[in-house]
Amino acid sequence: MSPMGRGTRAAGARKHGAAPAAPDPVRGPRPARKSGRGATFSVLMMTIAALAGVGILAAQAEATAPHASANSAAKVSATSTNAAPQADALPANSGSGTRIVYSPSLHRVWLVQGSTVSRTMQVVPGTVTPPAGTYPVYAKSPGSTGGDGVSVVYLVRFDSSSSTVFGFDAEAGLIGMPPAPKGHTGGVRMEQTDAQVLYQFAAVGTDVVVV
Repeated sequence: MSPMGRGTRAAGARKHGAAPAAPDPVRGPRPARKSGRGATFSVLMMTIAALAGVGILAAQAEATAPHASANSAAKVSATSTNAAPQADALPANSGSGTRIVYSPSLHRVWLVQGSTVSRTMQVVPGTVTPPAGTYPVYAKSPGSTGGDGVSVVYLVRFDSSSSTVFGFDAEAGLIGMPPAPKGHTGGVRMEQTDAQVLYQFAAVGTDVVVV
């Protein structure tokens, strides 16, 4: 066997610059090798960045969204409730001392002793309204006839200077609130039980404050 010279190579050795081996006709061309570790790291970094972006957007939306706290709602509710005046509250600037306060517009009477309201009652105003002012009670009568011809009981008259007889009373024989009077009358009608209480409260000389 002759020794291998420089011009000879071992069987199967690939010469420098020779073409790559032909693809396997059964398996096809060999795919290029990729670094699995590097690809996994890139996907992980992209996922972390996406999650961070979502968190930042959620925080910004939370910060800019309007919030209504329970305490604020409770304060608004309390303020609204306190601001609404009661329908039967004693009107301001309605005199002082023991008096009868009458509001034709509110259809209500208050029996007041000093700063204390002892009773308030709904009334039906007459067809003639007394001017606003303070008038003393000048007469009381357990029964009479109103200016509209209706029989009335527990009559308390005030404002003796007027040609119209103004007074508080109740329609005789009627239970409950009376109907609106007809004809010319200054009688302020109410239920019989309320008229009786007012009749007992009032004395000749007691002020009647019309507001």
